[in-house]
Amino acid sequence: MDAKNLAVLMKLKNAMELASPSPVPTPYVEPEPPKSKTGWLVRDCRFCKAGKVSYRADWVNPPVMCQGCRTERKTRYVPGEGDTLYSKPQVFHGGAPGGGRNK
Repeated sequence: MDAKNLAVLMKLKNAMELASPSPVPTPYVEPEPPKSKTGWLVRDCRFCKAGKVSYRADWVNPPVMCQGCRTERKTRYVPGEGDTLYSKPQVFHGGAPGGGRNK
């Protein structure tokens, strides 16, 4: 590349930098925890949006789900209807799937 083309490219680069300066990063400000008279805060459940979750402002990992959602997710079996959460459980016999049966 000769000196003339290099000078033209440098002028073009400087003009582009002046036209659109790089954005100045804003400093990160850590949000203040909400304040309460008793120290306990209440927010909506992340899953059902209806239940209320109480937590302390100084807790590092506050809970995100209400008691109802928590027990629903812990329950392995639905009482009353069948034995499992699944509608049609399938039981496979004879080893690995696709491996066939050895006689």
